[in-house]
Amino acid sequence: MKWSESISIKQIALAFVTGLLVLVSLIGGFAAYQTRAVTRNLEQHNREAAQSELASGIERLLAQTGDLANNLAHWDETRQQLVAPEYYTYWRDQRVYESGVLNSRFARAALYTRAGTLLAPSPEKSGLPSKLPAGLPLQQGASWLSNQAGSIALYHAFPVYGDERRQALLGHGLIRVDFMPALLRQAKFQFTDAPSVKLALEPGETLAASQLFSRLSFSARPDPDQLRFQTILSRTLLALFVLLVSAALLGFVAYNRLLIRPLGRLTQDIDAMQHGRFNHNPARSQPMRISELENIRRSLHDYQLQLRELHGSLEHQNREFHSQARQDALTGCHNRRAYEEDWEDFRRQLQAAPQGVAFLLFDCDRFKTINDTYGHAKGDRVLTIVADALVMALRANDRLYRLGGDEFATFLSHTTPAHAKQIAQRCQSLLEASVFSDLGISEPVGISIGIAFCTADQLAHIDELPKQADIAMYTAKQPGRNRIALYGEDTERAAQALVASRETSALFQALATPGMVELHYQPIHGLPGRKVAYYEALARIRYNGELIMPGAFLPVVSSRRLETEFDLAVLHQVDADLSSQQIPPGSGVSINLSAQSISRPEIVSHLLELSRHGTRHPLMLEITETSLITQMIEVRTYLDLLHTVNYRIAMDDFGTGYSPLRYLVDLPVDVVKFDISLVNKLGQDNRAGQVVADFARMMKDAGYALVAEGVETETVLQKVESLGFAHVQGYLLGRPAPLSQLAGQPNVAGMAAPSAPLDEDGSVFA
Repeated sequence: MKWSESISIKQIALAFVTGLLVLVSLIGGFAAYQTRAVTRNLEQHNREAAQSELASGIERLLAQTGDLANNLAHWDETRQQLVAPEYYTYWRDQRVYESGVLNSRFARAALYTRAGTLLAPSPEKSGLPSKLPAGLPLQQGASWLSNQAGSIALYHAFPVYGDERRQALLGHGLIRVDFMPALLRQAKFQFTDAPSVKLALEPGETLAASQLFSRLSFSARPDPDQLRFQTILSRTLLALFVLLVSAALLGFVAYNRLLIRPLGRLTQDIDAMQHGRFNHNPARSQPMRISELENIRRSLHDYQLQLRELHGSLEHQNREFHSQARQDALTGCHNRRAYEEDWEDFRRQLQAAPQGVAFLLFDCDRFKTINDTYGHAKGDRVLTIVADALVMALRANDRLYRLGGDEFATFLSHTTPAHAKQIAQRCQSLLEASVFSDLGISEPVGISIGIAFCTADQLAHIDELPKQADIAMYTAKQPGRNRIALYGEDTERAAQALVASRETSALFQALATPGMVELHYQPIHGLPGRKVAYYEALARIRYNGELIMPGAFLPVVSSRRLETEFDLAVLHQVDADLSSQQIPPGSGVSINLSAQSISRPEIVSHLLELSRHGTRHPLMLEITETSLITQMIEVRTYLDLLHTVNYRIAMDDFGTGYSPLRYLVDLPVDVVKFDISLVNKLGQDNRAGQVVADFARMMKDAGYALVAEGVETETVLQKVESLGFAHVQGYLLGRPAPLSQLAGQPNVAGMAAPSAPLDEDGSVFA
């Protein structure tokens, strides 16, 4: 081929890479084939020899310790000390060593009464316990190891009898041996690397001598034959490296002529184009030998012209995209993402220019009732009117943020508490002037406003403003309020009224009194057999002989931010119910937790402790989908941890809350519980019912086990069964019942080990 002809870069790269790969494959394959089996056999032989050697050393050490214990047990002076211990201290500290009974500098001995208590205090650093551990077979002798302040000791306890027939027990003896020094001293290791011998024992942890070898780690000494083999291998690899370097040099020379130099010229043209000096003239330029590079250079000038035309339109689109990403699609005000960014910028600005700051939190009154009564479309229109009124009431440079649902917020700079209240009153006045009758809404639409203020000299506490405004907003919602509350001024006066309510009193008393939280268990039936598969634990509060239902006390839990405390009380009661063994054996139990609580370490710790019941009662964790999960990474980490102890994870009330699809993607969910609002639509022969049915099929095909909640008619039951729902729950098949009514029921049909995978029919615990 002549150099004047164009050569394809693909042909050059393919030829070079193919030749190099063939060469490396031949050499590397030969070396790997020759060395893999030999290296593996040598390492395995060294490991087995070291393991056998170390096991023999441990057996000798245990046997020596047992011999020492036997000598002490049959020594007359040992029996004398247990009968008359006047000279026990001298006997323990000198006599046992002078007599030669204990001839090791790593061993210590002590005597104990028949009750297991020490005859006399030991020296502070002796490491001898003041009382023998309970539960040991002391009549036959027992050995164990313990990590005391970083020093691992071997203990051997033995009985001391007053007669040879072993009828009169005088007391007990204990020998303490410094384990690692004694082991390394008595065993001359040939195959084991002595410094590498380690015992994995945490400070304060004890280990039975029978389990000793399973916790030891060690390394084998390198074998000389293996070293020689590695030398041969190194030389082979060196030869391979030389060949690779030679091939790389030849390749570099070729690529330098064919690619690097032409690419350098192409780079110069690109740099000139970036500075507006590029003037490509194919007639005057020397053609490149690589045809693809020549085509690229010829196209650069045309691309430059097109890019200049597109640049202007792209900048305009980027500005629009940035604005849309920070704007709420429904109301047109700023969204939560814009709020988080602006709040961080605002806090940084305050560090340079301190000033009075107010945080205002707005919440629509009775919005859920309006939304449920008049429909989501009119509910969205109400939010739009509310947002427009709030924007008009704020100052020109103030921004309104929609945090989610019917909650809005803003923060004011260069203000005072009185000025912030004036703006809040203006917001309410403009909203009262808004017309909602056109939407068919007859009742008034109002907002509750919580205000938190921070002076210029208290900016260190500015991060508390959102929480304080939230507390003030809930205070403003209390009956008799004017729907505007300033934190610190109004919240204190309203505190007594909040605590005085029956639900609040019952809740706080239940959190402080174990047993007041009472769990009722509703059966969940498997399909198609319609037999009980497991139970869902539902919380009630028993207060003055009356049963308070969740609808009465859960709003108090939410307003007081007591989700974690309440969930802890529920977990304690679940533990007590499972321990009582009144729930039929083999029955699974499903536990409801709020999304806020699952990110708390203390909740996860209690769940891990609760998993000890998993062998008798498979456990499921239901996370309410109507709660907003903000710490997604932490929640996923904790749920993965709970998976390892055989918890199943379910999304409760699916279809009623925040970002359900995101939760399914980002969280390890096994089970999806369709909310009653979706299940009821399955009984309707319309487009809504068809959409829910198609969505259920898609979820089932994706591998989720489906549960239908709130099934109250036979028609709906037959529909969910035909769609492949694995389980069903509702008053049609069973109502929640107290724990006492579960006793005597038959075991759950079809239950298997909790660690088994999902069955083909989608069983939750199968």
